[in-house]
Amino acid sequence: MSRISIILLLFAVLWNNLGFCYTTADVEISTPVNDVISGSEEQESSVFSKEKINKAIENIEEISSTAENSNRKGILPVEDIEKMYNAMNANFEDIIEMLANPNNAYEFLQAKGLDRIMITNIETPYTPLRNTILNLLKILFDVAPSTADAVMPARMIDKVLDIFVTDDDLTVKENVVDILDIWLPENPRVQARVMKIKGLVPFYEQISKLEVRGVRTLLNLFNKILKEHLDVRYKKPQKSKRDGEELKLYQRIGLIEHMSRKEVCNGLLEIFRFTWHSEPENELSVLILDLSTKVAPFCLNAFKGKLEAEELFDNFLKYLKEQDRQEYLAKFGMNASDIETIVTNYLDSLKQVSEMKDEF
Repeated sequence: MSRISIILLLFAVLWNNLGFCYTTADVEISTPVNDVISGSEEQESSVFSKEKINKAIENIEEISSTAENSNRKGILPVEDIEKMYNAMNANFEDIIEMLANPNNAYEFLQAKGLDRIMITNIETPYTPLRNTILNLLKILFDVAPSTADAVMPARMIDKVLDIFVTDDDLTVKENVVDILDIWLPENPRVQARVMKIKGLVPFYEQISKLEVRGVRTLLNLFNKILKEHLDVRYKKPQKSKRDGEELKLYQRIGLIEHMSRKEVCNGLLEIFRFTWHSEPENELSVLILDLSTKVAPFCLNAFKGKLEAEELFDNFLKYLKEQDRQEYLAKFGMNASDIETIVTNYLDSLKQVSEMKDEF
């Protein structure tokens, strides 16, 4: 053996003895230690969150049962029952805090939280608790919209609408409007239930009780849903069986037909008059203008002969003719000239009826 061969052999033995063998047969690809720990921590955190959510649900169930029984039978003083409601509220707020992690929203839904603690307590007489439950509902729709909608009990929309109509607390009402604004658009199944159990009347009856933000949200919601129905029923091409089924569903909802009813048109006219403002930079004015021009064709017969309708559309026309109006409306994707033409023609139709009445 040559001197060079001996040196190489000794070097190899030394290398192996020091533990530096790196032949491909011995290489093991593994997750870095830090990642293993973080993955384990994440799993532990998930289990811990699930346990906390279940514990909070159980706490609420237990306290709710005691509070309801005491309230019904007058077992405890009002102050003690209020403390129970406060304790429930704290548990609901804990759940809301945990929903900052979207995975916990699915844990809550999987634990049947909607049925076990929300639908059973949403009509509680304790206002802060009602608000907290509505906030939780809003967060669920925000964090897990499809899943929340899929597992939502049908009677939840009934209870939410009842609260909107009967609750005197402004914050509660506006919370409901926010929920409806998330829940109803492009959701004909829920829209159908709303039309079946309530129709449109409660919405225009309640709008005067809302502050500006609530009015804007509600009108914008109505605008979105009306556009949705107009598009599906009159603009969307029927290319498949699914399109045909969708069309039938929107026809069954009957929103367009409701729009032609005299009481609905008169209610909407009052809303438009109540909320109309002509300040140059008022987004609510733009919304009213957009919505009223969509509604107008369905309400022509109801508006005929009404001086209030003429005055409103005359105000619209003056608004549209003001300086820089074209540029301002363009910010909202609206063409002032097109809208002016629609309003002018509509106003002419209304005035023709008034002139005929004057002749007689």
